[in-house]
Amino acid sequence: MATAWTDEESTRLTELHAAGKSLHFIAGELGRSKETVSRWAEKLGLSFSREKTAKAAEAVHVDNKARRARIEERLLVKSEDMLAQLDEPAIVYSFGGQFNEYAEHELDKPDPVAQKHIVQALSTALTAANKLHEMNAGQQAEKAVSALVQMQGALEQFAAQYEAEQQGE
Repeated sequence: MATAWTDEESTRLTELHAAGKSLHFIAGELGRSKETVSRWAEKLGLSFSREKTAKAAEAVHVDNKARRARIEERLLVKSEDMLAQLDEPAIVYSFGGQFNEYAEHELDKPDPVAQKHIVQALSTALTAANKLHEMNAGQQAEKAVSALVQMQGALEQFAAQYEAEQQGE
């Protein structure tokens, strides 16, 4: 048998509603069914209109689209930097010999292995930027997180490989 609705529950319902809590949340807090809370909210002149929720969801969507655009721009700038590295002088160095001596040499451009890694990282960054652009154009929005995670992993792997090769030479 259900217990009677109390004045304390009405007060708490009003407070939680004013704080913007959902019907589902309030029902859980009060230990009542959503139907009961909805009925009492109506008696108290409170509404759980979805209009606010829809506006909040749209605001989040707009914010996320702006974030994707900023990340896309950063990826394109990084891509330009990586592309420029292919034609810039590069230092190769190593430690070796009986006294583990440091030696370096400047090349006119990165060696072929380093060029390959730069091109791979460049390709990954451009692919991720393109995917972000498509998402902002309304395509494949559900793949946004996956694209960013893949891009981050590939760039971290490239950085680690490049650093290891530079230390090993």
